Amino acid sequence: MELFKLFGSIMIDSAEAEKSISKTGEQAEGLGSKLAGGIKTAAKWAAGITTAAVAVGGAMVSAAKDTAAAMDVVDKGAQRMKISTDAYQELAHAADLSGVSMSTLEKAAKKLEGTDINFDEAIEQIYALEDANDRAALAAELFGESVAYQMTPMLNASAEDMAAMRQEAHDLGLVMGEEAVANGAAMNDMFAKVEGSIGALKNSLVSEFMPYVMEILQWVIDNMPQIQETVKSVMDAVWPLVKTVLDLIMQALPPLLDAIKRFLDWIMPYLTPIIDAIKGVVEGVIALINGDVEGFVTSVTELLSALITSALGIGEDIFNALWEGFKNIWGNITGWVSEKTSWLADKLAFWRSGQNEMKDGSHASGLNYVPYDGYIAELHRGESVVNAGEMSRLTQAIDKITSGQAAAKASPTNLTLEISGKQLARLIFEDIQAEAGRRGAKAVRV
Repeated sequence: MELFKLFGSIMIDSAEAEKSISKTGEQAEGLGSKLAGGIKTAAKWAAGITTAAVAVGGAMVSAAKDTAAAMDVVDKGAQRMKISTDAYQELAHAADLSGVSMSTLEKAAKKLEGTDINFDEAIEQIYALEDANDRAALAAELFGESVAYQMTPMLNASAEDMAAMRQEAHDLGLVMGEEAVANGAAMNDMFAKVEGSIGALKNSLVSEFMPYVMEILQWVIDNMPQIQETVKSVMDAVWPLVKTVLDLIMQALPPLLDAIKRFLDWIMPYLTPIIDAIKGVVEGVIALINGDVEGFVTSVTELLSALITSALGIGEDIFNALWEGFKNIWGNITGWVSEKTSWLADKLAFWRSGQNEMKDGSHASGLNYVPYDGYIAELHRGESVVNAGEMSRLTQAIDKITSGQAAAKASPTNLTLEISGKQLARLIFEDIQAEAGRRGAKAVRV
């Protein structure tokens, strides 16, 4: 199998591929110079070259696989339609431009089975007719009305149009040669065999592990209630924390979104002229391409002006915000200093008052408490001074008297009264006489 001929045909028949080869050569030269300057040791060279080789090799294998698959489609399709691979690729291009699928053309070719003409010959007979209605009628006769209806956009083209589209497929390098198609189909079969072998190897290896996997799965099934309970217990234990975090996130989202909205509301007035200016620059670049240098300069000037204006506006707002914040902070500081100054002034006034009292020592109105030992006081005629010990005893005596009076008020007092019988009779005779009269008797003094 001549695989290199496949790649050779692809590269030779494609003009774009030639450009790619040229471009790749230039990039390779650049890469070589960069490697020479950047890789200092042989080990680094080897690592870099190996990596590049792996990447290039992988890309080549991928490209070869895609190309082989495409060639296999051409090969198998041409066999089904009983036409050459060149004709299949030409018709594929014409069908694509006409909006008709190749599956429709294959259905048309299938309708010709059992006849003495193939699809390519039928197409030649159809396009030999001048009138589009005649072409449609012959197509319906050959392919059936349903298939002919699906081919309508393609049948509306003239014979010259069809010939031009088929030639264009060659001009664009879309037609691979018969040998290249055959090699591609063979390569696709090889990829299929390799993939099948790898799949078989994978199945073989997996089959060795299947008993263990089945045992693990059976254990999972047997212990599923316990697993579910364990998972539930873990979730019950973890959920409060998760819920707390989610609640915190949900609480943080509204103020965050509000802050973002306020930021966007603040920044948009400055972004709008910049966006408009950028649009103007794009228009200016288009104008420059068309030769309008003045329009380009004007648009760039407008962009710079918008940038400067926005920058100044943003800077001014930031400065104002900082200034307001500084004023608030300064107000708090001065309020605190004022408060502390007033407090200190009160303390100093009290201290000065105490100092005056200590210097004067005059207490004509009295002194409840001597503040410290060695305190000097000025005494006046008629005043008395009691020392600490006597003051303590006096205080205790006063407390005892007052407590005794309170106790006397709170409890009954027993008094002893001595009186003779005559004295008692004299005292109560009038009361006895009044009571006796009330009852209809008369009390007589004896």
